[in-house]
Amino acid sequence: MAKIIDITEKLSLEKPQIKIGDVILTVNDEAMTMLEIMPLLDGKMDVESINRICKTIFSNDDFEKIKALKLNVKDFKTLFEITMSLVSGDSEGETATPATT
Repeated sequence: MAKIIDITEKLSLEKPQIKIGDVILTVNDEAMTMLEIMPLLDGKMDVESINRICKTIFSNDDFEKIKALKLNVKDFKTLFEITMSLVSGDSEGETATPATT
C-alpha cells in the first residue's frame, strides 16, 4: 500500500480578503489564476491589462464593489499593489486584531 502524507495543515485553503471601509473583497489567489495573469504582468501595464487582471482576481460582484467605491488613482494603485502581493504570496497582509476595551 502506498504511503499517504497529509499536508492539509500546511496549506492555507482560505481566500485572503481586503477590507475597505465596510466593503470586504475576496481575492482569488489560486495558482491557476496567477499563471493566467503572469503574462499580463510582463512589460507595460496598460488599462486593458489592469482591467483584465482585476476581473480575474475578483469576482464580478467584488469588481462592481470596487467600481462603486470610486477610488482615486492613488488609492486604486494601493489596492492593486496589495492585491498583487497577496496573489503572488509576497505578503500576508495585515492580520485583523480584535479591539480591546
